[in-house]
Amino acid sequence: MAEAAGGGPPLPEDLVISEILTRLPVMPLLRCRAVCRSWRRRLTFDAKFLLAHHRRQPSLPLLTTWDADTHERRIDALDHRTGERHPVGRAAASDDDIHVLASCDGLIILYAYGGLEICNPATRQRAPLTLLHGAACISALYPHRPSGSHRVLCCFKRAEDGHAVYHVHTVGSGELRCVGEPPGPWASGDLAMAVAMDFLDPPVLADGRIYWHPLKLPSGNDEGKVNNMLVFDTMSESFQHLLSPVDGPFLELFEMNSGALGLHHYRGSSTDLWVLKDHQSWFWSLNSRIKLDVPFFSLLPVLDPEGDVLVRSDRGESGILWQYLHHISGANGRLLARYEWSVYLRLTRHRLKESLVRHDIFLMQGNTGGMDEKPLFDGLSTVAVLRDDNSESR
Repeated sequence: MAEAAGGGPPLPEDLVISEILTRLPVMPLLRCRAVCRSWRRRLTFDAKFLLAHHRRQPSLPLLTTWDADTHERRIDALDHRTGERHPVGRAAASDDDIHVLASCDGLIILYAYGGLEICNPATRQRAPLTLLHGAACISALYPHRPSGSHRVLCCFKRAEDGHAVYHVHTVGSGELRCVGEPPGPWASGDLAMAVAMDFLDPPVLADGRIYWHPLKLPSGNDEGKVNNMLVFDTMSESFQHLLSPVDGPFLELFEMNSGALGLHHYRGSSTDLWVLKDHQSWFWSLNSRIKLDVPFFSLLPVLDPEGDVLVRSDRGESGILWQYLHHISGANGRLLARYEWSVYLRLTRHRLKESLVRHDIFLMQGNTGGMDEKPLFDGLSTVAVLRDDNSESR
């Protein structure tokens, strides 16, 4: 197959496929299917290869933007390594909106054009989630490893008392099972509404559990520990609660590369990174402290070994409606890059790790792609983010 530099012997095909092709981004890999019939079959239908390729893709943060001139709303994945934003979806009409509600294994759940859909942006396939229409919130999309299926945890508001009642839906089936109410005080009152409103701070899936953002509970709970977290175990399908390691209004949850739960605690000029080391004893450990030289509106971990973060900030000049996205080193707090966006940029706190793994729901009749009058994927292209002239590392 491929010859080594200098006219040496060709590389074994299995080595080319397992060590080179699995590292390619999705679009170059799709072009490789034209090399020969053998590659076309393997790169399209070999489940083991497609899963290996997915596991080697970067986990990229999803951003939403709104263009005030065209009224187009977009969802993009930002690749901080190249400074490019890759298209995920769009709503073209001025009276339509688009939101990312959940993401997992290369799949995302969108609210678009007035309905709920599960999509694979890499293959541009989509399918409606009709059973979930009317849900108060979509809490999480997660894999169920024993069955090989993907499931959705969602919340419905009970009519008679307004309590939050959770259900599990197996994607591609007609199954919608009730798993009950969370423990008090999360099921009722203002906290039920706060938990359901996870649009801005969605729950985080880590190590088989779903964690909600710490909430400030009424005084008198847990002897002064005011930041508490609701937890859902996806295997036992039961709720628990967990105390956060620190108190404060600026806490950010995320899944680390290791699969563990991480928590950033913003302290003004720095942010502390806590890691949940032991799920059984709920033991937290302070992992690192990152210095931050700029105030910001929101923070998002980059998920690389150094613990880098992205922070969103304004320019600080009166009357100028632009914002910056700073890429800051987790090792020493240095500014690695700064990008300029419109005022309508938002970090969704969801991530996309592209996948070409085949899913039965997209193979069902009518679920192969989008409709022309709803251009979720049409007309999208990768573009470079405008790098600020003063963004050299310092």
